[in-house]
Amino acid sequence: MSMRGLTENSRILDDYVSREPPARRQMARMKVDQLKSDVQRVELAVSGVHTKMTHKWRAASERDELLKQRFRPNDTALSIGDHELQMNDRLHTSHNHLDDLINQGSAVLDSLRSQHMNLRGVRRKILDVGQALGLSNSTLQVIDRRVREDWLIFVIGCIFCILFMYFFYRFWKG
Repeated sequence: MSMRGLTENSRILDDYVSREPPARRQMARMKVDQLKSDVQRVELAVSGVHTKMTHKWRAASERDELLKQRFRPNDTALSIGDHELQMNDRLHTSHNHLDDLINQGSAVLDSLRSQHMNLRGVRRKILDVGQALGLSNSTLQVIDRRVREDWLIFVIGCIFCILFMYFFYRFWKG
């Protein structure tokens, strides 16, 4: 039975419901309305499946068409001089060197991360050893302050180095 047949039969049932006695009419009307909503849901599902299948068939036919298509190389010939070939070789070499530098930097960063993990608890362990040896809290505070000052000097040195490299680069580029 087709979807049109189901829709037609639901209309016929609707006519039959109007002929039912008033006592049974409400129950029959409810059952027919339920049947109509079921038919509508089935129609929506069928149209959704039909749309999906249409899209799949269209995609398959387009894919087959693309696979059957043959491409020919262009008839134009390019003449590349020695200068361009040397330039290409230099670019390729510099690209490889940059990759090596990036890999080396990545290895250094991984090494620093592993060293950081190893040194993470060293400060606390040194303080515990200092207390075990009988160093006073004031001596430990002096050592801690000295470590912070050394860190500050290191950061300032890094900033100065970066600024020097930047200005040197600007001077060199003109």
